[in-house]
Amino acid sequence: MLVLLDLGNALGLFYAIIILIPVVYVLVRLLMGCKVVEHQTRMIVERFGRFNRVCKPGLTYVVPFAERTRSIKWRSTFPRMVNRGYGRGQYQVAEVSQINTDRIDLRVNIMDFPTQPIITRDNVEINVHPMILFKLIDPMRVAYETYDLAHAVEKLVQTNLRAIIGDMGMDDTLASREEINRSLKTKIKKVCHNWGLEVQAVELLEISPSGPVQAAMHMQLIAERTRRADIVSADGERLKKKMGAEGQCEMKKSISKGTQRQTEIIAKGESDARKLIADANAKALGIVGEAVTEHGVTPTQYMIAINYIETFRSIISFAKSRKVFFPYESDITGALRNTATRSN
Repeated sequence: MLVLLDLGNALGLFYAIIILIPVVYVLVRLLMGCKVVEHQTRMIVERFGRFNRVCKPGLTYVVPFAERTRSIKWRSTFPRMVNRGYGRGQYQVAEVSQINTDRIDLRVNIMDFPTQPIITRDNVEINVHPMILFKLIDPMRVAYETYDLAHAVEKLVQTNLRAIIGDMGMDDTLASREEINRSLKTKIKKVCHNWGLEVQAVELLEISPSGPVQAAMHMQLIAERTRRADIVSADGERLKKKMGAEGQCEMKKSISKGTQRQTEIIAKGESDARKLIADANAKALGIVGEAVTEHGVTPTQYMIAINYIETFRSIISFAKSRKVFFPYESDITGALRNTATRSN
């Protein structure tokens, strides 16, 4: 009897466990169907494998066994420093982490891409580090248009960036960052919009040529600075000589003007002196003329005689030989001398 009672209790416990486990499982699944969607996020719900609705922020219920949330694949790139080895420092590499999530974040986000080498039109290799600011605007397109949206956008940016920079020279690439950003945004905006993603902005964080190119650019910069310094020095020397020549010219002009003024004053003084002498001689001749006229001699003859005497005196003073030949009219001189003697 006790054995039968123990066997009945065991069977009852066994049946109770068998029935209780599914019930508990079903209750747990029913409770797990309650989902809370945060603000600025969305959740895709499928019913029997087909799209059913987009859950907005708040409390929502996903029917167990009939409905499920749609997961999307998302990857993010973050930099990591790696040692070169043997004390040669570190370099940066981009690591990609991939997650599966059923929440679609509608906030503005950043998609950072790894640095990629690009060949420019003049066959120069440069490393470009792009990034985009984006916002998910259509959760349904995000979930169903692409298998891996982040990877698709990354490859789209890379191919278009290669096409844009490939048509530009290195100097244009370094000087036209805004133009590259604008052109890249224009090329990818429409395609990304079809994928449910709105591109807010495109930025190039870094554009760096390779090592040999950077060394050549530094040499070119040094040569350009040296050339400018030589030009400035030559220009200064030219201005110095020009100003010196202008100073000499002004000095000579001032000297010539002073000399001219001095000559004018001297000439005017000599002219006034000669005028005074001439006036005095005129008065003297007038007095002498009145005196000699009484003896039958004109003033002109008197002056000629005086000049003769002065001339003879000069000849006698500077001549080596003392022989003097008087002109035919020398009797005038004698007459004048006799007249002067008698007047005395």
